[in-house]
Amino acid sequence: MRKHPIFAAYITILFITILLHHIRRHLRSAPATGRLVVAALLAVLLAACDSGEQQATGAVQTRLPVSIDEVMVSQINHFADPYWQIMWASRQSDRDWRELERLVYQVQIGAEMMQVPGTGSDDQAWTDHQEWQQYARQLSQDGARALAVVRSRSTERMGEVGDQLAQTCEACHRVFRPDLPTLGLFSELPALPPVSN
Repeated sequence: MRKHPIFAAYITILFITILLHHIRRHLRSAPATGRLVVAALLAVLLAACDSGEQQATGAVQTRLPVSIDEVMVSQINHFADPYWQIMWASRQSDRDWRELERLVYQVQIGAEMMQVPGTGSDDQAWTDHQEWQQYARQLSQDGARALAVVRSRSTERMGEVGDQLAQTCEACHRVFRPDLPTLGLFSELPALPPVSN
């Protein structure tokens, strides 16, 4: 039974994102030589996976099964409102903090996914552009900083980190999508017509 290449690509991206997160978390406390060894092993692993796929299929490019716009709306935009609502609340519960941590992971995963073209008409052009890649990496780094702040439960720093996330998003949109679209995805649904009896 042959797997669908888009599904395999999505699973591979998700696995690598999670693996990189865990490696990054554990590298902070590892000695410098340990960091170099892990980084070298990861590079070899990724190169082996890439060359094996190219040999087996003939240089297949990984693509997301959805558009980058859909990734941004479902992963990045979904984070923003709860983040600011909890920050402005007078008290934050343990449940609020856990929810924020989950949402910040979504930002990081979404930023990593934005570096891979999807099904959108502009996706390939965006991901081929060096500036796009820089903004996506910056967003992932901003997400990592937000995660540290959320874990420390520092409401004082939440505003600073949230502002940086917003600045990164706005800077990218000024270059690539000045109209800041959501394409009507995941937004308020229009009112339904009245039901007749």
